[in-house]
Amino acid sequence: MVRTKRKSNVDVVYNEDSRRVLDIITPDIKVQTTITSPPYFDMKDYESDDQIGYGQTYNDYLMDLKSIFEGIHKITKEDGTLWIIIDTFKRNNQVVTLPFDLTDKLKEIGWLLQDIIIWKKDKTVPWSNSGFMQRKFEYILFFTKSSKYKSNRDSVRVYDTNHLKKWWVKYPERYNPKGKALDEVWEFPIPIQGSWGDKYIRHFCPLPQDMVATMIQISTDEDDIVLDPFAGSGTVLSQSAYMKRKYIGFETNNEYIKMFEAYIRRTFEIGRKEYELTNNNISQGQFEETILNLRALKYGRVLLTNIQKKSEFKKFKIIVEIDGASNLIHKLLKVKYRIIGEFDEALFANIIDNLIASPPLSKFGIEPCFSFEVISEDDLQGLYGYTQTNTYSFAKDGDISSHKVRILSPICVDLNENDYL
Repeated sequence: MVRTKRKSNVDVVYNEDSRRVLDIITPDIKVQTTITSPPYFDMKDYESDDQIGYGQTYNDYLMDLKSIFEGIHKITKEDGTLWIIIDTFKRNNQVVTLPFDLTDKLKEIGWLLQDIIIWKKDKTVPWSNSGFMQRKFEYILFFTKSSKYKSNRDSVRVYDTNHLKKWWVKYPERYNPKGKALDEVWEFPIPIQGSWGDKYIRHFCPLPQDMVATMIQISTDEDDIVLDPFAGSGTVLSQSAYMKRKYIGFETNNEYIKMFEAYIRRTFEIGRKEYELTNNNISQGQFEETILNLRALKYGRVLLTNIQKKSEFKKFKIIVEIDGASNLIHKLLKVKYRIIGEFDEALFANIIDNLIASPPLSKFGIEPCFSFEVISEDDLQGLYGYTQTNTYSFAKDGDISSHKVRILSPICVDLNENDYL
């Protein structure tokens, strides 16, 4: 009698060796990303039979990992990804470059190494401080199955102004409106034993939840499948559940699985609420709007200053009005710049053409539209005034006819750079 292989389940931790990944996960399952930290080589007994790492030769260890990630490669979507948290170690008085030896094996399979990230973790395992320098980091290897892969990097940009230097206020053209991109050094401290109270899972090397959440956010969308072939305490799996992803885990130690199942029952509700509260992108939207407003205003101020340098006209002002998103390549915003006061239209138009074609104005991401107008003071009502040296905080005296006010706009910005350190 021929037995039909059952379909695999999701939202489950299999009490199985991940070397059997192709026996357990059926072809109907397609993984979007894998996030894992393999067992340490010959350093920690995870209390299971025939385990990977402990008691093995280095070559056998590498070949087992290669076999596992080869199987994972086959069940991963074409636009899927792989994150491996891994470290070097010392043997025979020298460093063994495990991250790079493993990378060579994975390249043979077909995984493409896209990034090497340094995880600055502050704390470390007891034996890794052999030598004269204390170890404070591990490597995060980021692989993709193909050159075209899912990436939500904009969703993890740093847009919390408390984490940006105050320069963003005066130099908005240097900052992406969606926030500062992640760099290749990530600072996430290892969770301290007991720091989560009675909800905490005791495990040899727990991963920081925020770091795992960052990887999930970058590599997946809601309802995608996340795999951890060395589930351990289940940080990857629990964070996936909170973030409305499906998960599959492998863990040979059944006690860890029981701890994870108890943990997810106790924490799921609060974890899901925290995700929903932080996933509405309101703050990122506000940051984007502020950066674009600052860019539009500063563009007008820089334009005015440079026109003055190239002409004898000093008694003119510029009205700045945002006119929506730009459809041009490398431009973000359409902005109207209405020049009022004393001016020579032909001269100004020639100067402007030269100025906007080169830096710094060409780097602002703005598609400008210019007009030259004669208007009355009544037409200026409802506008905010800015000086020639400051377009990030409007003039508080309210007299927009003042000779000090040179930029006028319905945009209201009032920022103190010293509030952002």
